Amino acid sequence: MPGLPLPPAAQDAGNAGSGFGYPRSTDQTCRQQLRPRLSPDEQLAAEESFALYCKPVELYNIIQRRAVKNPAFLQRCLHYKIHARRKKRIQITVSLSRGTNAEWPEHNIFPLYVLLATPTSNISLEGHSPIYRFNQACLLTSFSEFGNKDHTKATFIIPNLKNLTTSRACGLNIILISRVSEGQVGENIGENNTSGNHVEGSALQKLEGNCNWGKIPIDLLGSSLENCVTLSLGHTVELASTVSMSPSFLEPKFLERDSCLTFCSHKVDATGSYQLQVGISAQEVGARDMSESPYYSYSYSDVPPPMLPHVIRLRAGNVVFNYKYYNNTMQKTEVTEDFACPFCLVPCGSYKGLGCHLNSTHDLFHFEFWISEECQAVNVSLKTDAAWRTELVAEGVDPRHQTFSYCSKFKKRRRLATTAQKTSYVHPHIIDLDSPEDAQAVSEDDFGQKEDGLIYGLHPSCKTGPLSPDVGYG
Repeated sequence: MPGLPLPPAAQDAGNAGSGFGYPRSTDQTCRQQLRPRLSPDEQLAAEESFALYCKPVELYNIIQRRAVKNPAFLQRCLHYKIHARRKKRIQITVSLSRGTNAEWPEHNIFPLYVLLATPTSNISLEGHSPIYRFNQACLLTSFSEFGNKDHTKATFIIPNLKNLTTSRACGLNIILISRVSEGQVGENIGENNTSGNHVEGSALQKLEGNCNWGKIPIDLLGSSLENCVTLSLGHTVELASTVSMSPSFLEPKFLERDSCLTFCSHKVDATGSYQLQVGISAQEVGARDMSESPYYSYSYSDVPPPMLPHVIRLRAGNVVFNYKYYNNTMQKTEVTEDFACPFCLVPCGSYKGLGCHLNSTHDLFHFEFWISEECQAVNVSLKTDAAWRTELVAEGVDPRHQTFSYCSKFKKRRRLATTAQKTSYVHPHIIDLDSPEDAQAVSEDDFGQKEDGLIYGLHPSCKTGPLSPDVGYG
């Protein structure tokens, strides 16, 4: 926040491993609105008005310092952060065009199976490909210009560009498998074992035999997408890739257990390879939401091309905070990056997530959110009902040394006796009822024993007859 020092604990919190981040760079600006001409008294009153922000900010700093070592929750587990990460993932669509593959007959290419797979290890035997484990498989039956739309494109979701370089994602491959000699078998499989264009794993078990296959490494695709700055604006990026289809023998012996397959080149003639021109379109999953925001409809026509990537990345997560004070006639402005909170500097992932964080965590302030083509902004003001204007103790007195009284109305609870306590007072008497005379000979004194203020006995009407309905304990 402008004019307020950052606590030392917050500066080192990024390395504490608690999930909190504190992005603040030299590009972050803080400027003050042009002041009207004020008298000395008005200027002093304005400064005192802005100083009212100090107390709630100090409180939030204390809470933040405690949360660094002992967080109440993990930031990465918040729903709006998970949602923001999912929107950054990339949706890729694979298709074949008749115009770029005119030299090959359609029946020599289709049916074409497209799999998203990763190798289980980097070690492979001579004449064998690595063992690939796949989790998604799609079936293409015709070129993108013809046929059913569900069977002309294969769609997959891959990690975002930052995670594509990790060890887990860098091994991803798009694998193409074409069954040329047994096209009819493939078509039957596509009809009976697919949902849309997605193929069940059990269907691929019937593909054992001769095939042509090729692959597109995802890391190469990621390096091409990194140069496309318009991807972060929600635009669709069109790419083309040449895939070499090599003849091989598909061995699906691992399909039943681990959804794995491998290819062997020893069992086939290696002279029938050919190349396919594959079209790939990429788009962020959250592109639809971005298209609805006026901020992402900004025109970059006046930006020089060399500066365009820098300007787009700079605008991506910038939020302008206007701090209102002095009866909302003056303001100070601060800009944060990566949708970061100006008070605790926690990155919130999106503009909507920032709103959730501010309203739930910093409720001593009032926030107004507005967005335009030029900026994403938040107007901040102090709540009028916040009790920061008056002090409960005199100046120079430490409130921790003051005595205070606490009154609590203690409610007496009725003590309920347990079943064991109740049965401890009962003295059983065994009466032989074979003879009526013996039953009548039992004295009333035998039951009139008093224990702990309670008298247990028989009702007088019970001497010679059955118990009366109003029999009770006295």
